Amino acid sequence: MRLLPALLALVTTLGVAGAALPADTATAASAGTGTTASAASEAATAADGDSVTLTVAPEADGVLRSGDDLDLTLTISNGGETDLEAGSARIYLDRDSFLTRSKLADWLEPETTTGDDYLGLYMARVDVPAVAAGQSVTVDDVSIPAERTALDGWTWGARALGVRLLGSDGLQVAQARSSVVWYPSESFQPTRLSVAVPITTPETENGVLDAAALEAYTSADGTLTRQLRQVVGSSATVAVDPMIITSIRLLGSEAPESAVEWLDELTSAGLETFPLTYADADVAGLSQAGAPSVPAPTSFDSFVDESRFDTSATATDVPSPVETGDTSDGSDSSTSSSGSGSSDSGSGAAGSGATATPTDEPTATPTEAPSAPPLPTTESLLAFPWSLSSIAWPVDDSVVTSDVDTITQRDYTSTILSSSNVNVATDATENAPVDLGGSTGLVSDDTLSDLVREAASATSTDLWQSAMAELSASVATIAKERPSDARTMLATLDRSWSIDGDRLRQTLQALDALPWSAPSSLGDTLAAEPTDATVVDRPEPAERLRELRSLVRSDQQVTDFSTALEQPETVTGAARLRTLALSSNAWRDNAEGLTNEVADAAIAATETSKLVSIVQGSDQLILGDRSSLPLYVQNTSDSAATVFLTLAPSSSRLLVEENRIPVTVQAQSQTRVRVPVQSIANGTVDVSMSLVSSTGVTIATPAVVSINVQAGWETAITWAFGIGFALLFGGGIYRTIRKRRRGATDGDATSHDASSEDAVA
Repeated sequence: MRLLPALLALVTTLGVAGAALPADTATAASAGTGTTASAASEAATAADGDSVTLTVAPEADGVLRSGDDLDLTLTISNGGETDLEAGSARIYLDRDSFLTRSKLADWLEPETTTGDDYLGLYMARVDVPAVAAGQSVTVDDVSIPAERTALDGWTWGARALGVRLLGSDGLQVAQARSSVVWYPSESFQPTRLSVAVPITTPETENGVLDAAALEAYTSADGTLTRQLRQVVGSSATVAVDPMIITSIRLLGSEAPESAVEWLDELTSAGLETFPLTYADADVAGLSQAGAPSVPAPTSFDSFVDESRFDTSATATDVPSPVETGDTSDGSDSSTSSSGSGSSDSGSGAAGSGATATPTDEPTATPTEAPSAPPLPTTESLLAFPWSLSSIAWPVDDSVVTSDVDTITQRDYTSTILSSSNVNVATDATENAPVDLGGSTGLVSDDTLSDLVREAASATSTDLWQSAMAELSASVATIAKERPSDARTMLATLDRSWSIDGDRLRQTLQALDALPWSAPSSLGDTLAAEPTDATVVDRPEPAERLRELRSLVRSDQQVTDFSTALEQPETVTGAARLRTLALSSNAWRDNAEGLTNEVADAAIAATETSKLVSIVQGSDQLILGDRSSLPLYVQNTSDSAATVFLTLAPSSSRLLVEENRIPVTVQAQSQTRVRVPVQSIANGTVDVSMSLVSSTGVTIATPAVVSINVQAGWETAITWAFGIGFALLFGGGIYRTIRKRRRGATDGDATSHDASSEDAVA
């Protein structure tokens, strides 16, 4: 069936080569390995460098329908130091379509280019003006009539489009390759394409954006505003850093108006969304650095400022009238009781003389004042109506096999991987989902992703049209490979896409309009039939892993210390946010700054681990066989702590009778602990004192105290005190007896003297 078109193409090629091409070009094309062709090839290769570049941009996204002319724009840029003389450009088109993506890729990105390259059938010649050094020239309004392309009767698909820029000497100066898609309205299943777009911010140190940063990012030209503007109303799936949402909510009444409006627009945009790791932390890098699982925030309490939130009651207890019955005149029962229930009122006197009973008047019951709105919690700050969850998204080519297990430890069920990071079981183009052996991978096609990124970052219409034509051809070739079995593909943008250009929205709209491309939500993409695959190890750079390992150690140091606290989040909250912030992918372009911040984080972790410690006292003296060692444990954290005090003597001269003493210390206080010990022999003993948590983790740095043990002195001192007491007591008795005896002797002598005096008288 295709023999006749092939013969026609051959005849056309021979005719064009013999009549339409200049003599030198025809000679070069037909000479093969001859001297003239060889010289021309060498000259073209020398001229075809980076100094002069040629770009061809097909219009209409590179789509050709029956009767359409092929309209092109050529751009010649002279990056050299000398002017480029006027020349010509020759345009070629191959009427045979690409049947595989590999053939298309080889065409678009050849290893080398020369003046002998076959670019297709000659279509037209265009004069090119001189281009001054450092300048660019655009040749637009290049149009090749439909009867010249002569694609009617050919099957649909992508075709090679080539342009050769020739100098005044007829040799190639530059070469451009692109493609167009011939679409004669044939029936086939379009390729379903999902595009995932990250929304992130520049790096931060503590994991929370302040008001100034948010105001700048959500301003009219701020990075967050530009990103959201490009995806609202599109078919893209948006992955948002939860740090942005949390930071806006943490500011409460002080949040910039532009930030609040941005969050409202994101919430109401109707986009399919899923959360990135908090602060867009590097999930693969943290895994390779030794993290047991992907870390998550533990608390934002240290960032909650009550003054930003109105926690006072908004109403007081007010009586609320309750209807209990109808009045005699049918009026509303809420009429005040002073007008209907008073016995001397006019209406009461004019009646039948009966007084109003209590049931005839309205009663009031108090209503409870609404409770004060609570302060935001970690859960409320992170809450968002995500369309999807449990999707991890490492950066391109950063995952090794073991990372998949680490990622799934955090309840992630799917991981986005670039196609160069995965080895699929078949050589054909397969659906994006792959089975990694218990975990689902979502393969981001490198070719499609690169082309989407190139189009989104295009700085001119010509560059965008050129990228879009190649993207259109690539998607069309996927559809042509299996016309009755559509593939479901995934393309992604990189983290820095918003810095490079503002054409994403235009690209997404153009993709959706292609006959061979159909937008697909990421949820639908996940539901496609998976293919078995394995991870091709692409480890992170050694320099980055060195910093991430330090972060993991610091985070673990604080986590270990927190096991001693009744409220561990008082220390883990800020430390974990710092770990996530510094492991963010945003730091990849600021390695020097990251090194400094990681060093500060290590110092801060060490200081945190010292918040509960033993007060280092002076050397002590122990006399006697049994005694108690007085120690003090201090807690300078904001949470009560429960630790176990352990002592380890350096020798057997001292025996610690209780070696695991529970100690509870309130926040910002210290507690005295008495440790019972027994002296065995005299001498100096160094005692190492440690604090451990209930999980056995050592808290702070062990302290050492020297103790002078005098085991025998207690008995000697006791005997000395006993003897001294006996002597003192015995001496007192002796003195008392002696005094009494002396008093008795003195009395007898006095009596005798009195008797003698009486006898003389």
